[in-house]
Amino acid sequence: MRIQENVRLAGNFNRIRELNEAGVGANTISGLFKDHGINISPDDVRTLIKCDKALTSKSLPKKACKQVIQENELGGFATT
Repeated sequence: MRIQENVRLAGNFNRIRELNEAGVGANTISGLFKDHGINISPDDVRTLIKCDKALTSKSLPKKACKQVIQENELGGFATT
């Protein structure tokens, strides 16, 4: 992911957090994003909110990711 994409992702995720913390529902959040040309469903919003705590509490080590990619390239994992 490029730097600008990371900045947009973080910014949009922060907007979802802010709206959720203000009591705005997933349907309304989704609608607001769609009004601004960002196609995200209410289920996507709910998933991001649900995963927020887990994904922000700890980073997955790059080494672990590289190992899985390497094993996958050697035929160790199915793609589905």
